[in-house]
Amino acid sequence: MAEVSVLKVVRDKGANVYLISDRTIFHPKGGGQPSDRGIVHSAEYQVALKKAIYYKGIVVLWTKIVRGVPVEGNATCQLDWEYRHLVMRRHTAAHLLDHCLAKTIDRRVRTTDSWLDEPCYVGYVGEPPSDKELKSTESLANRMIRSGGIVRIQILKPEEAKLLLQEAPNYERLPDLEEIRTVTIEGCDSIPCGGTHVGNIKEIGEISVSHAERISNDSYRLHFSVAGGDGASSA
Repeated sequence: MAEVSVLKVVRDKGANVYLISDRTIFHPKGGGQPSDRGIVHSAEYQVALKKAIYYKGIVVLWTKIVRGVPVEGNATCQLDWEYRHLVMRRHTAAHLLDHCLAKTIDRRVRTTDSWLDEPCYVGYVGEPPSDKELKSTESLANRMIRSGGIVRIQILKPEEAKLLLQEAPNYERLPDLEEIRTVTIEGCDSIPCGGTHVGNIKEIGEISVSHAERISNDSYRLHFSVAGGDGASSA
């Protein structure tokens, strides 16, 4: 929960309205991570967050009116923490699966896309793994989770990040940036990523890899889920 100042209110169609505030606790949709969920309210109104959108350096909240009429001024943002923590666990699990899949098939993997809502998956270049390889990937990931591992965040200059990230599964898709945020699971290669993650992989719980779905002649999606989970730290 956070107190903010709503700086601008723009009505959309029907009961929808855009809000811009001086700060926000809501993470926008991007990089395969869905938008946070939650509400913004004051004595005069309450709106439900439909999507947080990153636009020209600011986070715009696309919302639906629950009561009253939104106005500029002081308001309270309330995050749906249960959903945020689920996404954090899934996001960290996706990075761990990159590592474990590469270890299982004994070669570097390259990602195409991902989605951390439903259906939850990571997309890869190449031929889908066999059922045996999927089971081995899942088993290795869960062994690592049980042992635990710190998740470290760094902000680096491009020249600092270049050598560190050459083995990252999404290195080829990295845009030109003035600064690069990296996520490193203990014992794994660093990955450029701007999303939310748990502070220790023990928080993921248990990973279940359901199947590999062929998308084209040279790509597939690895569908997975997480269950359980320990703690509630973030990175």
